[in-house]
Order: sequence, then C-alpha cells, then structure tokens
Amino acid sequence: MHPPKFSKHGPQILPLLFCTWICFWLTAWVPIAHAAETEAPLPPKAWQVNADRVTYDPESDEYLAEGNVKVIREGRTLTADMIRLNQSSRQAWAEGNVRLVSGKDTLTGKKMQMHLDDETGRLTEGSVFLSENHFYVTGQEIEKTGPQSYHVQDATLTSCDGPNPDWHITSKDLEVTIEGYGFATHAALWAKKLPLIYTPYLAFPIKLKRQSGLLTPEFGLSDRRGTEYQQPVFWAINDSTDATFFAHYMSKRGTRLGGEYRYAASDASMGTLMADGFEDRKVDDGQAENSAQWGYTDDGYLRTNTDRYWVRTKIDQELPAGMTAKLDLDVVSDQDYLKEFQDGVNGFDQTRDYFLDTFGRDIDDYNDPVRKNQLNVNRLWNRYAFNADARWYDDVTKRRSGAADDTLQDLPELTLDGAKQKILGTPVYFNLLTSYTNFYREEGTRGQRADLYPRVYYPTRFFNGVFVEPSAGLRQTAWHIDEWGTDPEDDRNDYYRSIYDLKLDTSTAFYRVFDMDTAGYDRLKHGIKPQLIYEYIPEQDQDDTAQFDFDELDEIEARNLITFALTNTLVARKPRPVDAKGPDVLYNPLMRFKLAESFDIDKHKEDDPRPFSDLLAELDLTPGRYIWLDADALWRPYDSHFYGYNATLRLWDLRGDLLSVGYRYTREDPEEEVRGVESIRLAGLLRLTQAFGLRGNYERNIETQTLIETGVGILYRRQCWGLDLDFKEEEEQNRSISFMIHLNGLGTFGQ
Repeated sequence: MHPPKFSKHGPQILPLLFCTWICFWLTAWVPIAHAAETEAPLPPKAWQVNADRVTYDPESDEYLAEGNVKVIREGRTLTADMIRLNQSSRQAWAEGNVRLVSGKDTLTGKKMQMHLDDETGRLTEGSVFLSENHFYVTGQEIEKTGPQSYHVQDATLTSCDGPNPDWHITSKDLEVTIEGYGFATHAALWAKKLPLIYTPYLAFPIKLKRQSGLLTPEFGLSDRRGTEYQQPVFWAINDSTDATFFAHYMSKRGTRLGGEYRYAASDASMGTLMADGFEDRKVDDGQAENSAQWGYTDDGYLRTNTDRYWVRTKIDQELPAGMTAKLDLDVVSDQDYLKEFQDGVNGFDQTRDYFLDTFGRDIDDYNDPVRKNQLNVNRLWNRYAFNADARWYDDVTKRRSGAADDTLQDLPELTLDGAKQKILGTPVYFNLLTSYTNFYREEGTRGQRADLYPRVYYPTRFFNGVFVEPSAGLRQTAWHIDEWGTDPEDDRNDYYRSIYDLKLDTSTAFYRVFDMDTAGYDRLKHGIKPQLIYEYIPEQDQDDTAQFDFDELDEIEARNLITFALTNTLVARKPRPVDAKGPDVLYNPLMRFKLAESFDIDKHKEDDPRPFSDLLAELDLTPGRYIWLDADALWRPYDSHFYGYNATLRLWDLRGDLLSVGYRYTREDPEEEVRGVESIRLAGLLRLTQAFGLRGNYERNIETQTLIETGVGILYRRQCWGLDLDFKEEEEQNRSISFMIHLNGLGTFGQ
C-alpha cells in the first residue's frame, strides 16, 4: 500500500518497460559518422566504425561495413556481420548476429532495419534483455511504428534465464504506446509448457511515470474473519501526489474500506493520510464465546461497538523564517482494532514501518489504548532549539465507555533549549533548559507550569589522563492553578520552587594493544574505563507545590548518590587488503561490558540496611562476523536475586540461515509496584537447499503460560519465481493460512 515515494514506475499489469529501451536504443543512432578509411563528407566523431572491410559507393551515397563490424557511439556498441548505411535515404540495415549493448541492457536479432529521421524501424527474430528488472522480451518481429509506438508479433515475456523458462507470458499480437496504453490479443500465462491463465484481449497502461491501476489482490482465510479478499487500487494524481484505495471483504465480519493519500511537495514538505473502517457484524459483549471469538480477554475491556475505524496521519511542512511543523494524528475506534488488523496491507505493522521509514517517527504500540496526537512547530539554530507542541492523549477505552476522562493534555508546551557551549571563550560551559506548559483535562485540575533550568560545567584534566567535570544547576519552577478539579486544602493558586543540584563526573581510561593474527585481524585493543559520578539534590519539602503529571519537574526527589561504573571494551583492527578499496584499516568492536551500581549516602546515614542499588550489567558481544549478543541484567546484592534480565542472540551465515532467540524477565516487586514479566521469542530460517527453506517463530508468555504467537512456513525460491506457504496461530485461538506466489518482474499473487 506504500509504493516508493513518487518513483518513475507505478503499478503495472504487465511490465513492458522494454518498449522504453527500444525507443532509447533506436533513436540514439540518428547521427551518421564515418569510418576512418573513407573520405565522404560525414560528421566527424559521430560514429567509430571498425570492420574487416569498409567501402563507400558515391552513386548510391552508401557505406558498407562487412566482417566483425563494431560501431561505437557514446557508450553504445552495435555489432553485426554486416551494416549498411545510406546517406540519401537515411536508412540503416544490419544483418547477421545483430547485437546492440547499452550499459547492461542488450538487444539482439537476426536483422535490423531503421529510418534515422522518422525513428521507425524493424527487428526480425529479436529479443531484449533489461538488466534492471532482469526481464527478457522476444518477438518474431519488433516494429517501431512511430516516435512512441510499437508493434510486436508473437511476443514472449519472462524474467527466467535459459531457453525453457519456468514461467512466461505470450501474446499473439501486441500494440503499445509509451505514455499511453498497450493492447494484447490472445495473451496467456504459462508455467513451463502448461497454460494457467488465458485472455483473448488485454488492455493495460504503458507509462514511464507512475500510473493508475489495480494493484495485486490478496486472498486469505482465518478463524476471526473467515474468507478474505482484498483489492487495492492506485491513483497517480500528478507528479507529487497519489492515492491508494482498497476494499477488504471478510465473510464473517463485513467489508472494510480504506484509503491512503500521499504528497511530496519537497524533501522537507510531505505528508500521508490513512483512514479505514467498516461496520462490524460481531461484537465482544461478554456473552457466551463472543469475547474469545470476536474480542480479546487480556485487557479486561469489552468491545461492544460495531462502528470501527482507524485514522492516522503524519505531515512535515516547511514554514517561513526557517521554521518547520510536524503533525501526528492517531485516532482509533476501540482498543481491539489495531490487534484485529495488526498484519496485512494497511495493518498496524505495515503502517508503523512506513511511518518510521518515511518520516522517522513512531506511533504508539498496537495494544496501547492511549494514543498520542501531536502538533510540533520548531526552529533550530546552531546552539539553540525552540519547540512548540500541542499534545492530545486520546484514551480510547474512556472515550468509548463514556467514563470521566482525567487524561492530562499539554496544550501547549513551549521549550527553548541551549546546547552545551562555552561562556565568552572561558573554560566554563553552560547549557539551558526552559519550558512552559499549559495543562488541560476534561475532569480534574488545570493550570500552567513554567520551568527554568540553567547549568554550568567546568571540565578539566589532571595528570593528562583523569577527566573531571564538576557542574551545578539551578532549577526554578512556578505553577498557576486555573481550575481545581477537587477542593484544594487552601485557596492558593500560585506556587513556586527553587532547588539546586550538584554533580561531579570523573573518569579515566586505560588500554593496551596486543598483536594478533586471527581472521585477518592484526591488532586487539583492550580498554578499561572506570567512572565515578557524584550527584546531590538537597532534601526539600514539596508538599506545598502543585502536582500535575508527577514527573521530575513536579516532584524532585532528594539525591545524595555515588555511582560506580566500569566499562571494558575490545576492538580488533583489520588492515585493508592490497587490492581492495576503502579505508586503510577497519575496526570491529568485539565487546562492550559495563557494570554500574549506586550507593545512597542518605540511606546509609539513616541506617537503612540497603543503601546500594541493584547492580546493572550490560553486554554487547560480536565475537564473529555472524554472531551478535545483546544482554542486560539487574542483580540485587541483598537477596542475591536477579530482578530483571533481557537477552537477544542472533546467528546467521552467508547461505541465509538465521536464528534469533530473545528472552525477557522481570521479577515481580510489590514494594516497587513492578509486575512480573517472563517471555521468550524464537525465530529462525533454515536453508535446506538453495531453493527450499523452512522458517518459524514462537513467542510465549511464560509468566501466564499463554501463547503469544507461533508460526511455521515453507519458502521455495527459483531464479525467476518463488512460493511462500505459512501457517500462523495467535493468542485467542486465531489461526490463519497464507500463500504467496512471486513472479520476479511481474508481481505477487495470493495470500
């Protein structure tokens, strides 16, 4: 549903761009040049002709080149057994092993004749190979009938190599016009020698630019939706805008209609608007099996509505005075919609990937019932940044149920931040954080908050190896209450707080380089970086301040903390091979292992038996070219238990085999209000042969002993086509089977 942004080629029923190349090749040879052995009055340097024999007949004004003829002009090469050029009639003939090469594309034939002025010509028993699409087109006769029109007899099209292709399309008679339409008679799709699809007449667009038309349909079968058919339609509105519409038929649920509009006025001004919805025949009203069949039981909410939709958009827009605006909208009808349509065309996963790839901005997770909508206007300077944000958090479950909505909205929030920079050329640095927020909610306290937070730094070095950076910040915050949702303890509407903080960051680094001779590496650098950080924020009574979102600005906790950190790194060096291009040496970070723990001085003074924090460990490991490990863990020293660890291991090879294992664990901690989580996810691809492969994935919630998702699939790949067959089962007993047939150069069929 998201074609490349305004690419030159839109969706086509038949990829007949070979006609474009025929036009390019035949018209490229309009000027006539001469062989060095003649004295005829021909334009110099137009053609370079090499042949065993070159003769010129003054009476007919004709050149004849014979034997291993090679004609070169502007990067194009024409070879044949014989080439005849007539100056008067402006005709050219080539016979015997005719071959025209332009870049990586090739045109061959038995005979070729063309008129150099009106751009018409004929190729007998010809074929065209298009390297970009790896496409072959052959015809008994390929005739160029006009500047942009062609006629092909007994045409065959395929992307398969060899004389007996696995699939091909044939047409008895083909008429095409560039930037117009093509008309084929008796067209058929073949698998080897077996005809699969036949049509007596076929019309299709042939354009170099994006073009309107049908996209590949999709078919499916699932427990929740029944038999499915989805048909998208693409509309190329103009060079900078296009749209896609689709109808998604579901035998058990109804027909979902949707659309997507895209525009790109410039690299910095573009936008995409998507919307889809339908009237659902099924509801989750908590009766009988309705929750298991048509809803989801993991969130505790019913879904009784039948009107279902999802509207989302992202827009980037240049503004005057160097400012830019960014708009993000995400409005969904109910908490189940994005789970229901997580996969497939215009589903959540595809939408998220498209937004990240095109705009670099994410959307809230599919199971998050609170969706963020935001308008940002910003202005950037070398050392400062200004942002104006209006954020609206849409709580879907509260809106749908009609419950009182106390969700806090930032309407607006203004910030002006200054990057770390020197003060008037002195060795002292400073940065600046400022913000103003107007808080609004339908139910509850409303008001404003202003915050000013400058900070100064004095970085220095001792003994040419110890880095020391003391810094101090002063945070001043003011609140004003517009309206209380409940009766306040007093009648005050204005509050103010001023609080300072101190920080001392010290570190050094030790390293040693070892010689090695393994896997092409000649040096190994081991680095050790110890770090000691002291942070202090004084204890201050903040009960007499306003509280909106209870973040670090509304309530700043006292801190008297020393943090110890130790980081080990291993980096290997590989010299560049003598015959290779690129930098002289390559560096591969083999490992990064970090340990960090904090000691709370105030807890120690108060005789708290647990002044030390959990020990944090982080590991990034790349011991070889085809292995990668990322892990972290929290270990509590007082009870010798891990309170959380996550690990992801990936293995792969050049053949295409892949194994990924991910594990996540968080121990339940009622004192800290932390819920226990334990899950595992496995995914892999095994190449049995060059053509066959098996893939699968398995994800399970170990804490609740429930399945999240499992799937197995078979893939088959040939040089010019492929087949995918997959079975998937998700939570709530939703099962589906899908298949895809890929014809390289032609498209994808089925699902």
